[in-house]
Amino acid sequence: MDAQVKTYHATLELDPRSRQWMADIEGLAVHTWGRSLSRVKEHAHEALAVHLDASVAEVQGHIVFRTPRLPAPVLEALGNAETARNQADTATARAAEAKALAATALVRDAQLSMRDAAEILGISHQRVQQLLSPPTDSTTAAHRTTQTSRRAAS
Repeated sequence: MDAQVKTYHATLELDPRSRQWMADIEGLAVHTWGRSLSRVKEHAHEALAVHLDASVAEVQGHIVFRTPRLPAPVLEALGNAETARNQADTATARAAEAKALAATALVRDAQLSMRDAAEILGISHQRVQQLLSPPTDSTTAAHRTTQTSRRAAS
C-alpha cells in the first residue's frame, strides 16, 4: 500500500447552484463534496483512501489542495491580505529587535535598572531580562517554528 501513497493534488470549487464545495483529485476518478472547506477536505481524504484501498491515516497529508477557484476580485483581496500579513510579521520582527536594542541601551549604556527600563519601555522587568539574555538555540528554533506555522496557516 505504501508504494501507492504519493502526493495527490485536488482542485476545490464552490458549486454556484448548490453552494456546496466540490473536490476532485487530479488524475483519478475521485470526486466528493461537502458543505464547508474543512468537510470537503475530510471527505477527499476518505474518498482517496477508499480509492487506494488504504486507511484514512495512510493518505492523511498526501493531498495538496489547490487554492479554490474564486472570482478575480476575491483572489486579489486574498493576495492583499497575505501581503499585509507578511508586512505585519516583518514589522513585528523589526519592532522586537528595536525593543531589544532599546532595553540594552537603557540597562547597559544608561545603566538603569531592569525595572526602570521596563517602566520606560512599557513592558515587564522579566521581559527586559529576556531581551538582554542571549538567544539560545532552542529559543531561536522555537521562534522560527512559530513564524513558519503562522505563514502556513495564512
